[in-house]
Amino acid sequence: MKSRYTAWLFLFFAVATAGMFSGCSDDENLPNNGRPMINYIRVTRPEASDSLIAKAGQGSMIAIIGQNLGNAREIWFNNLQGTLTPTYITNNTIITRVPSQIPTQISNRMKLVFANGDSLIHNFTVDISEPVIASMLGEYANAGQVATITGDFFYEPLTVTFTGGAQGNVVRVEDDVIEVTVPEGAEPGPITVTTNFGQSKSDFWFRDNRNLIATFDGPTEGLWHGPDFIKESDPDITPINGKFLRINRELGAWAWFEFYVGPNNSDAAKETRNIPAAAIANPKNYVLKFEINTLASLTGAEVRMYMGPGDMGSERGNTHYIWKPNISTDGTWQTVSIPFEDFYVANKSFPYTESGYGVSFHFSGPLAVNANFALDNMRVVPVK
Repeated sequence: MKSRYTAWLFLFFAVATAGMFSGCSDDENLPNNGRPMINYIRVTRPEASDSLIAKAGQGSMIAIIGQNLGNAREIWFNNLQGTLTPTYITNNTIITRVPSQIPTQISNRMKLVFANGDSLIHNFTVDISEPVIASMLGEYANAGQVATITGDFFYEPLTVTFTGGAQGNVVRVEDDVIEVTVPEGAEPGPITVTTNFGQSKSDFWFRDNRNLIATFDGPTEGLWHGPDFIKESDPDITPINGKFLRINRELGAWAWFEFYVGPNNSDAAKETRNIPAAAIANPKNYVLKFEINTLASLTGAEVRMYMGPGDMGSERGNTHYIWKPNISTDGTWQTVSIPFEDFYVANKSFPYTESGYGVSFHFSGPLAVNANFALDNMRVVPVK
């Protein structure tokens, strides 16, 4: 009996020992003795497969190339966990996406965690984007009013600095929206948004005073229509830059209502001299902007906008850009942008002249409209 027990014990140790040697032999046959390692990281685009990287932007797809990676179960970038999909994992490759969220701790390291609990750390930087400023809902706003800035990568803490150095009080922040109170001392010019990850300056100007072609603040001699609608104040609308055009008319379908008309020898034409020659030479690089404040929706309205050096008495009815507002600002001032190239081509690409141009803006469209709005600060400014 004792000999039988001894035989079984000998057999057990023999099998166990054989298994140990077999396991060691398998690991030794694997690259790097079976230990996971990362050789390099590259982008996933086939045409750029030879582009090796040490950093990537938020949300970027990357390929991790290495050895013995098949048992990876977790991946971390800084303190954020990424996503691993089993079908995108092999012994030599892991394809994953850098988290798009903002990390709260920055280590500039990537960590792989494997099924056996071991981990592998690799130096890798998540390139967190500097703020991107797209637009301001209303580029003119009085001190104390709240301005809305749109864009992306607005990560707190952040500051909004106006030209002149005054900083606004930030009242609300989302990744793509900032609401900021306009400070005293804010001057015309770009705004700057600063986060922990960079600083950006806007292409647009706050209170843009460049190339103004209709301010409604000067003389009105020679205007056929307009002086009756130019106001210094209004019980329902607060001015943002001196006088403004104020319209309040119920218009039927195809009603012809002219609210700002001046030939090329009028005071209206004198302001259009501010259109730079570069805008006529390269209209695609410019934009026509103005501020509007509506107390009723202008959806369905059509405004015919003529500009040119010719006889506008015969031209303005047939030559014009048709602006379809489809806008309702609910009693706030907002900025409208029209590609100057579209406006210019619709007005027959008139030649540049230093003497100015005749202008005509009138309503006429297939739908009735309650034209109850204010307009100010028409300008032709660079896109960038």
